[in-house]
Amino acid sequence: MTRRTLQAAALALCLGGAALADTQGVTDTEIRIGSYSDLSGPVAVWGVAATNGQRMRYDEVNAEGGIHGRKITFLVEDMQYQVPLAVRAANRLVNRDKVFAMVANVGTPHNNATMPKQLAAGVPNVFPLTAALSMFEPANPLTIGYLTSYRDQTVGGMKYLVEATGKKKVCLQTQATDFGAEVELGFDAAVRDLGLEVTAVGRHRTAETEFTGSVTSLKNSGCEILVLGTFVRDTLQMYTAVREAGWDVPVIGNMVPLIPLIAETPEMDGLYVAAPFALPDFEAARETAPAVHDWYTRYVAEFGQEPNPQAQIGYVMADLVVTALKAAGPDVTAESFMQAFNGISDYRDIFDGPNISYSKTKRSGMDSLILSQVQNGEWVVIKEELPF
Repeated sequence: MTRRTLQAAALALCLGGAALADTQGVTDTEIRIGSYSDLSGPVAVWGVAATNGQRMRYDEVNAEGGIHGRKITFLVEDMQYQVPLAVRAANRLVNRDKVFAMVANVGTPHNNATMPKQLAAGVPNVFPLTAALSMFEPANPLTIGYLTSYRDQTVGGMKYLVEATGKKKVCLQTQATDFGAEVELGFDAAVRDLGLEVTAVGRHRTAETEFTGSVTSLKNSGCEILVLGTFVRDTLQMYTAVREAGWDVPVIGNMVPLIPLIAETPEMDGLYVAAPFALPDFEAARETAPAVHDWYTRYVAEFGQEPNPQAQIGYVMADLVVTALKAAGPDVTAESFMQAFNGISDYRDIFDGPNISYSKTKRSGMDSLILSQVQNGEWVVIKEELPF
């Protein structure tokens, strides 16, 4: 090697070292990934499982030697689904722990409150665990989404029921929150596109537990299809009130109540959801999808509980993060990491979820939905590749 070549190599090493020194959360041996989640609050059924799923994938990667010689350190803060606690958690992760990226932060108002400072610090916000449009619209080079928006979930579900039943009179019961407002955006879009008649719109506080009056008003309005913008508890209470009123109307929600608890509650039979994922039959997967059954077995062994769909989501989110980190190369920066997502095309996860592709202009990856219904205590897939 000539003296000039040696000098050039030394300069390249210095420049590479300088780039790494300027990249928060990246060292020669480590990449620090942060997340705030609900581990003990009202949507802990989402937060705990999604966190477990992520951790499982990162642990697999670390056991294989890491990414370009670096192990992933996964740091998680519990924010109990409270915005002030989310703000505090984000500040700790970004400013104290110096994470490289935030992945799967839970909640619409929580992300809306924390993203401005996070992005100003140059820390990417990747796959927030909310399907709010504000997570990826307007486009920002440091943000990217995984879940199809609540708006599009609502549109897809309503289109299916209108086409399947021929009914045109629709009503909505939704939370008086940012989440509920986005469901209402989808409801309004479907009404406009399909030429539907709105008979009633009800909005409730997240703390409400009594829905008899709301159901009476909706039923008396002449509504033929009821759309819900609800979480878990209010889905259970609202749907139970509908059936106790003797109102035999098709009811459809979105991804939030798609958990085993809903299906296992006897009164929930018949509920539809349009969501960007489905719950596999893990026992049947023993024969039909060995990779899924193996994942299930390892998850139960590691965490001592059955996985729900949110565990799958966390695992797939982490796998996409790993895919982008590998593609970004050894001299990874926030910019190269985010640009690497643009090369992910026609990605299919092991759970046979919707096709995922990204580009410079396509910042939410999924191209379709999955329609599921509660039947005899189980979630049953009614239609795959549901358009929206």
